[in-house]
Amino acid sequence: MSEPRPPRHPPAGKSPALSTGASPASRSTSLRSASASPVSAASQPAALDVLAVQSRLTARDRTIIDWLDRHGVLTTGQITGALFSSPVTASHRLAKLRAMAVVDRFRHPAPAGGFGPWHWVIGLLGARIAAASRGAKPPTRAALQARHDKLTVSPKLPHLLGTNQFFINLYVHTLSHPHTRLVRWWSERDTARRYNARIHPDGHALWRDQDIVIGIFVEYDRGTEDLWRLVRKLAAYDQIAAEGGVCYPVLFWLHSTRREAALHAEFARRRPIGPVPVATAVHDPAGPGPAGSVWALVGAPEPRRCLAELPFDHGDPLQLAPNLCDPDLDPELGQDLQAG
Repeated sequence: MSEPRPPRHPPAGKSPALSTGASPASRSTSLRSASASPVSAASQPAALDVLAVQSRLTARDRTIIDWLDRHGVLTTGQITGALFSSPVTASHRLAKLRAMAVVDRFRHPAPAGGFGPWHWVIGLLGARIAAASRGAKPPTRAALQARHDKLTVSPKLPHLLGTNQFFINLYVHTLSHPHTRLVRWWSERDTARRYNARIHPDGHALWRDQDIVIGIFVEYDRGTEDLWRLVRKLAAYDQIAAEGGVCYPVLFWLHSTRREAALHAEFARRRPIGPVPVATAVHDPAGPGPAGSVWALVGAPEPRRCLAELPFDHGDPLQLAPNLCDPDLDPELGQDLQAG
């Protein structure tokens, strides 16, 4: 993933819980209905065609389109923190993009009353723009609506948002640390496709820190899976590495220190030493985030390390796998690395 880089802004705080600039009447209707599904593309204002809208889209807009198309859903807070200096500015711009059917949105009632944050998805015109940029066939209106409907009621939605937050945190880190860069960010779907469905991490990235570019596979854990299932996932990564493919660390992003200690104990009991490094860290909202020195390497947990300090190998360049040594598989990657 090599999206157009928007102007750098300092990370913003949490965004407002409500409107993205809709009219008072539409806000009132939304508050009454508390709809858990996106407004259908048919009910939005008539979308401009792809040609007509080009002059109205900024580099930042195109990043939003790319992220929503590739990663499914982002909250207002996630988009604001990564791409805007102000929640108000973010809300106004998202409202304009929604009016053009570039993006759409939904939200759910909050347990304590009121509503949760807006969740943003790709709109019909946005999906057409994304498809055109990749030389792909755009989804039909019905197919896109079905995809959104499924997402709004999916029990995996919190997991997807948490996974995306991991990578958003990496991206935000680069805004104040110019020696770092999120060179590539792939979703579970894209990673599985590029690795011929042999592995299914929640996400994959290439991360640059100074002159080091490391690949990572991310497993976002909410504490719902048995520990032995987490350990069993590593066999597929070990097999790819044993064949001369990439040997990137598998990172488990956990919700508690207790879970982390239990997982390390499970690794010691069940997993023979394989070629693929494994590291764990606990999500702490007050901590430095995944770009910090938070990673405990299985087998040598102390001291904790930053990503660039973890062991890795890009693998044999002759292997038919998307690694750093063959940027032709990801053409924008070579350009990005040269620019860095």
